[in-house]
Amino acid sequence: MKYKNVLGKDFKTKPKAYKYLREKINEFETSTCIIMTEETPIKQSAMLQLDKDYGSWTDRSIAKTHSQGVDKWCVVYVKEPFPSLALGFIRNKKENGSKFHTELPECINAKKIFTCFGPGTFNPNTNLEEALRHEIRPQIEEYREMYRNSHICAHCDHQFPPEELDVDHVYPFAKIKKEFLESYGKEFIMKCVYKEGAVHRLDDWSPDDKVYPDSPREAWVRFHKERATYQMLCKNGKNGFPGCHPLKTHKGKKFT
Repeated sequence: MKYKNVLGKDFKTKPKAYKYLREKINEFETSTCIIMTEETPIKQSAMLQLDKDYGSWTDRSIAKTHSQGVDKWCVVYVKEPFPSLALGFIRNKKENGSKFHTELPECINAKKIFTCFGPGTFNPNTNLEEALRHEIRPQIEEYREMYRNSHICAHCDHQFPPEELDVDHVYPFAKIKKEFLESYGKEFIMKCVYKEGAVHRLDDWSPDDKVYPDSPREAWVRFHKERATYQMLCKNGKNGFPGCHPLKTHKGKKFT
């Protein structure tokens, strides 16, 4: 077995190990946060051992956090990007910190922390992509609501239930993102990415009102809205054919 003693079990592959982690997390019942103990579905001692054997704290902000040490591991109920249970931790209190200060639970992506579940590394470009997409979700949902009664896929012309259609960028999202980063400076925008709960976001304040009259979040939302055009595409397709969204997963597919 390649990945031994992962929460008490051995696994040959990372996907199987991660699936087991998710199954155990979903056994928790909470609408807020549960601190792990020796009686919970995942034992506190098992998480401490997992951290020791497979922990890889490479992200700058997380590494700084981890330098204080993890006091307790927990499972947290989060609402974004969708209601679910997430793995989290509570930091050790800072030295000479106020006795009235309460450390709040922080959510993490297990695949980015533990090498038995994923690469164990943080990719700043992935975090930026997540933040950019999260900030435009209201625009996407607004378009979906406008066309909630139009259930035709723009490419295959088949009719689908609304939940089987996805909003797709006609003018590619990648091009809008590229133009925005070139205009505002990728290095600057990368510094404006932070984590809120389980998702990455852009700062909603400006470091320099004269140079940047809008916050990075406001600038991106407006920039995207001015350029984005959409269409509805099916996710699963019909008659044995693959879905039309996302197109990049179906290279060579012909549309008539």
